[in-house]
Amino acid sequence: MSASVINNSAALHEYRMQLSQAIQNLQDSLKKTETAIEQVGETWKDDNFKEFQENFNQDKEMIIPLTASLEDYEQNILFHLEEKVRDLEEFRFGI
Repeated sequence: MSASVINNSAALHEYRMQLSQAIQNLQDSLKKTETAIEQVGETWKDDNFKEFQENFNQDKEMIIPLTASLEDYEQNILFHLEEKVRDLEEFRFGI
C-alpha cells in the first residue's frame, strides 16, 4: 500500500490567508480593547478598576506571544510549504 500526498496549493493558500486575517483581527481587537480600557480608566478610578486592569494585562501577556507564534507559523512555515506544494504541482502537471 503506497502513501499518497494530497497537495492543493489553492486550499493551502486560502488557509494561510484565513490564518493571517485571524491574526490581524486578534491584534486589532487587542488594540481596541486597550484603548477602551484606557478610556474607562479616565472615570473608573477605584481599586476594582486597578484589579480589572491588572487582570487584563496578565491576559494580554499571554495573547501577545500567541499572535507572534501564529505569525511565525504563517510566515515561515506555511509560506514555504505553499511554495513547495506549488513546485510539486508544477512538476507533476508540467506547468
